[in-house]
Amino acid sequence: MLLVFVGIVLLLVLASDVVLWAYYKKGINGDGTALRFPKKGEDLYQEKKSALHPFKAIVINANDVRITGSTGNDSIGIRKDNDDANVHCYKQVGDTLYLELLDGGITVYCKSVQYIKLAKDSMRLSLSDLKIPALEITAFNNNYLDLNEVEVGQFAYKGGKNSRLVSYNHGKIDSLDVQLAEFGSIRLEDIKVKKFTLNAYQMQDFWLSEETLSGLTLFKRN
Repeated sequence: MLLVFVGIVLLLVLASDVVLWAYYKKGINGDGTALRFPKKGEDLYQEKKSALHPFKAIVINANDVRITGSTGNDSIGIRKDNDDANVHCYKQVGDTLYLELLDGGITVYCKSVQYIKLAKDSMRLSLSDLKIPALEITAFNNNYLDLNEVEVGQFAYKGGKNSRLVSYNHGKIDSLDVQLAEFGSIRLEDIKVKKFTLNAYQMQDFWLSEETLSGLTLFKRN
């Protein structure tokens, strides 16, 4: 009897898989709605953008934020697929932009920024396509900062415990000053750095690519 029961269950599972595959080939979901495949170059997140007044500083209390360079007016984009997209997740006070509440799905587009603060533990920040003369970033513990095609003259980064700094996709920094608390990590790949000053204690990881090493004119470890 047990073998018969197992056989019936397997037949039912196989039949359901066949039905789902038939629906898929016809472009139909299992619930009867039409399948929708993304087109090449389509913005899957469909950001809702809002204009911002020019600012100099950003204080971040939201996880997984992107800050990217822009030739247009400063703005903020919030993904429409985020359930909290209608929540007022940012405010401006003077020359400071505050990002609040939302975790993920926030992109800030700006021409320039001078100071960024990661105001909580365990946050991720991505910088891309920024070309600015100077930038200072401070962070609490367990934060992750990645740099993607950034060009900065004077760049200072101060991270808490277990902070991680990563770069990739060809950037350029004239002077890099990094201070890390215990168990920090640095991996610089495909970025040219002329002067590099590092103050760190008990690092977990330290790696510089050949391109980064070849551009160094000064390296100082405190």
